[in-house]
Amino acid sequence: MAKRRRKTRTHLQGPNRDKVERDRAPKSFVIRAGRIGKSAGSLVRDVRQVMEPNTASRLREREKNRLRDFLAMAGPLGVSHMLIFTQTRAGINMRILRAPRGPTVTFRVNKYALAGDIMRSSRRPATPGSEYTTPPMLVLNNFGGEDRHVKLLVTVFQNLFPPLHVHSMRLSQARRIVLLSYNAETRTIDWRHYLISVRPVGVSRSVRRIIEGTTRASSASAGSVTGRGADGQRRGRAMVNLANANDIADYVVRGSAAVAGEDTDNSEAESEAEDMADPQNAVELAQDYLGRGNAANTQRAVRLREIGPRMELRLVKIEEGLNGSEVLYHDYVHRTAQETAAQTRAAEERRRLAAERRAEQEKNVAEKQRKTKVSFAGVDDDGDDADGSDGYADGADGADGAEGDEDDDEFAYEDGVYDDADDGIDSDAELFDEGDDDGQDNLFDSESESEAEAEAEAQPVRRRPRRSK
Repeated sequence: MAKRRRKTRTHLQGPNRDKVERDRAPKSFVIRAGRIGKSAGSLVRDVRQVMEPNTASRLREREKNRLRDFLAMAGPLGVSHMLIFTQTRAGINMRILRAPRGPTVTFRVNKYALAGDIMRSSRRPATPGSEYTTPPMLVLNNFGGEDRHVKLLVTVFQNLFPPLHVHSMRLSQARRIVLLSYNAETRTIDWRHYLISVRPVGVSRSVRRIIEGTTRASSASAGSVTGRGADGQRRGRAMVNLANANDIADYVVRGSAAVAGEDTDNSEAESEAEDMADPQNAVELAQDYLGRGNAANTQRAVRLREIGPRMELRLVKIEEGLNGSEVLYHDYVHRTAQETAAQTRAAEERRRLAAERRAEQEKNVAEKQRKTKVSFAGVDDDGDDADGSDGYADGADGADGAEGDEDDDEFAYEDGVYDDADDGIDSDAELFDEGDDDGQDNLFDSESESEAEAEAEAQPVRRRPRRSK
């Protein structure tokens, strides 16, 4: 019998460190509250893409959803942070809260640009790939102030993204950067999102195109490389376009821009000039990096390409807990120490009253449940009480017994009148009396008619009482 082959490349060897790090990494919900515009909805989707892979990318909100609904699901799913976007007439607000007890930081979005706007404005847009499978790295700039609210912001932003383990992380995991720059004069925060790319250093652009040999959109769209078929779709690895050159030497000596008519944006041209002029811009790769020729112990230049979204944030306030808790910092309202102490006491009083109301409600619910059990315990299977009665009290007569019932009151008078009429007639014989033997009917006798008319005049007329509304 042949020995069963054991898979070794697809099975994990030893402890799965990446899984442990993913479990410890902070997870987030990026949601929208209330009705927001189409552009603001696109901003929410772009921020979700920034927070990948530790966020719910396909989360769908409803207008009926409340904050408590998301907080109830945050515990089972391991969600630690929430980014909530709201829109008012004044503008767009973004709240970052730590589940389940806070703090909550509220920002005003002064200006923003979507990822699609950044891509369209770039002459060489970077196509999205596998860079969203790893979390971004956080870079904080100018957050070294001694103010209390600045230190709180540093703590909030650091806990929002996974920490970096320099000694254990792989270099290929560094794919994106979220840059937060604080401006102390305007008290605003600039949010930027970049893609990390490496390129050969110390060589001309034409040689770099040959070394890279990739199918990147930034290279193929420039005309120096081509990897497209007759239908315009890419086919395999891109090759250098030597249509206007005699040979490869002519392409290298004259340069790809002169040969193929390549256009280069200013940022790329300046970066290449800096690489050629200053060798200190190059770094040595400690490990193998993504891309062709990016092997360990080679000199490469690290470049950042903005992929969006871009936001300018203004801090509004910082709350200790969730909504309605103590305010630690407010940009518009400034309080003294006495006012802050009074606000703290008022918040504690509100929490105490809320706890008392909750306890009272729970007590009332328990009391109702107890009474319901007792009432059902006193009724047997036939619907009668334990003493054999049917649970309804019998009155003295039909009208009096139904005094509290509206339907019985409506027909009580008619029942009484017809009961009296029935008492006067003993049997059908009195109503249809055959009378004399000569076959004449006593009902049509003139004497009986006169007696009936006299009796009717003597008897008072009964009228139905008018019901009060």
